[in-house]
Amino acid sequence: MQPRNRTYRKICQYCGKEFLACQARTAYCSERCAKLAVKLKYKNERLKRESAEVREFERLALLDKNYLTLSDAAKLMQISRNTLYKIIQLYSIQLQRFTDRTVRIARADLEKAGLSNFNYIKSTVQDKDDVLTNRMTREQVMEKYGVTHSWFYSTIKKHNLSVIHLGSKAFYDKEEMERLFKDQNYSNVDEWYTFDQLRQETGMRTESICDFCKTYKIPRTRKNGIVYVSRKHWDESRGANIDPKIYMTVKEITETYKLSRNHLFIILRDNGVERIKRGIFVYFKREEIAKVLKYREEKLKQL
Repeated sequence: MQPRNRTYRKICQYCGKEFLACQARTAYCSERCAKLAVKLKYKNERLKRESAEVREFERLALLDKNYLTLSDAAKLMQISRNTLYKIIQLYSIQLQRFTDRTVRIARADLEKAGLSNFNYIKSTVQDKDDVLTNRMTREQVMEKYGVTHSWFYSTIKKHNLSVIHLGSKAFYDKEEMERLFKDQNYSNVDEWYTFDQLRQETGMRTESICDFCKTYKIPRTRKNGIVYVSRKHWDESRGANIDPKIYMTVKEITETYKLSRNHLFIILRDNGVERIKRGIFVYFKREEIAKVLKYREEKLKQL
């Protein structure tokens, strides 16, 4: 007769339910409770490490070190690593490399960088009101000018605008916001293209259309979330409004006079023939081309 396996009545240390265990040291009723207990343990340890008192104690302990790791330097200055990298680049702070993978930064260099551009900011309510009289928050700019979140930040980054931080809020200059986001006066523009129309007609992507408008300074406006492009300026930049009876393209000239592009441009350069450019296209007057290439036309007739 085989001996009966012994069981133990236990209380799960995570969920508190009663269960039968095969071993006396079993603490959890299931594998799920065991994993959740480990996860909770790590979470509590992390919260303990990140408590304000512990962080401040560790930061003060760093004051006794002459050379710091980048993580310790960011912790000492109470900034993020990304901000620390910007400070290193801005003040050209030299890093000390001891081995291939060991890099340290001198605490004295950080102190010099901090003192070189140290500004005292008054924090009274009246002073804040005076500073913010000509300032706007991001939410105010987006609501007033109808711009999107991505459009706002891409414009701010492109023009490298100044910003004032008070608490968790960022404030921007009202005049600069008006100059960048206020709708321009396009009273002389009567007709507009939408991006959908341009994509269908040209096969271009939205990014390519935007780049083309920026390159050739084509007026754009936004109404009710839809971007419009000036039809007149777009057609002019693409050469759509060029009179074919007066002007010829390079392709037409080479096909008519049986010339290569290189040969044609050498002839035009030597004779000083003027050209006009519309966007990516180049045009020449038919009358001038006929004069310059008259010899070529007579030669073709003899063939």
